[in-house]
Amino acid sequence: MDFLLQGHEINLKGGNRAFFTSRLRHNLKLLLAGTGSRVRMQGFGFHLTCPDEMEAEVRARLDRALGVQKIVAGRRADNTIEAIAAVALETIAAQQGDSFGLDVRRPDKAVPFTSQQVAIEAGRFIQQQLGLKVNLRHPGRVCTIVLSRDGTLVSRAPEAGPGGMPAGTAGRLMALISAGFDSPVAAYRLIRRGANVGMVHFYGSGSRTGESSQLVVDGIARTLTRYQFHTSIYFCRLEPVQREIVLGAPSKYRVLLYRRMMLRIAESIARRNNIHGLITGDSLAQVASQTIRNLEAVGAATTLPIYRPLIGDDKITIMDEARRIGTYDLSAGSTEDCCSAFMPPAPALTSSPRELEEAESGLDIEALIQLGLAHTESRRYHLQDNRVVESYPPRGPREE
Repeated sequence: MDFLLQGHEINLKGGNRAFFTSRLRHNLKLLLAGTGSRVRMQGFGFHLTCPDEMEAEVRARLDRALGVQKIVAGRRADNTIEAIAAVALETIAAQQGDSFGLDVRRPDKAVPFTSQQVAIEAGRFIQQQLGLKVNLRHPGRVCTIVLSRDGTLVSRAPEAGPGGMPAGTAGRLMALISAGFDSPVAAYRLIRRGANVGMVHFYGSGSRTGESSQLVVDGIARTLTRYQFHTSIYFCRLEPVQREIVLGAPSKYRVLLYRRMMLRIAESIARRNNIHGLITGDSLAQVASQTIRNLEAVGAATTLPIYRPLIGDDKITIMDEARRIGTYDLSAGSTEDCCSAFMPPAPALTSSPRELEEAESGLDIEALIQLGLAHTESRRYHLQDNRVVESYPPRGPREE
């Protein structure tokens, strides 16, 4: 079986294109390990071959090949118009519809005939054999023919790949991950843009059996590792910090102060590990802490940039994307949210950085950061032969 993989954004990178294509080729080899696949450069994309019995497995894995915009799968034909027409006939005959269209491409100019010649002669042959009419605008059946000196690939229409940028090409970020739908999708969106995303999860205590958010988030981290190949995740028990906030700050600001402390602890872990920004799953006005003024007031607690890729999305859009990337079922279960602990009767809908600083004036912020770090453990995962495995035993918040 043959696949042609085409990028888009990486082909616009000019002098830096070699870096992105080299990383994508490396990623493809990791992703397809154990399938018997071979990957090589071809024109502005990649030519992938695999055993016929691995076709379905390879095609499924390619949905995680970030940086691939289009996927063309098909059979290889000898470089004669007669042989190409015969394979194209089989491809069209296997589909339904009262019309057909051929999309013939010639990226390799060493092929001894033109795309127009192939389209005319192969199209005439299919008409004669099947009695179908040609419709190039809205064909009922579609066949794509990509001409190459190494043999011609004949397939159905190109399929969409995941797009984005190759994993691991855009630096490092840290995502604040909950067991809900939003933050895993937010993390995925930055992974799709090439960032390697570490994760920090803040959890409470006292969960009933089977409801621990740690178990859910561990599954989310493993799922996202299938896209970015390496993931570090930190689990911080926030309850000791929350108790200090409950004792020393006004109740209406309690949730906002929890979130400010989460950002500070995440920032401390990020700076220790040379990570240069934080990701949150905030969606504007979804909950009280995500009003415009509260987002400003909470975000002022850190000097690192905060990336909010979901800020303009609604819940339906976010949940649909969670289904597509594989985190929906994990997030759909019932788990304890650490912010639900010690909830005030009426959370503040608006605040300002100054108001929250005053609310924190009775707290020893640095001591609370250190308290959070003292209750933090880490794990690291990597993709190996299409399985997510732990790289080393749990460690503390600093990664050596």
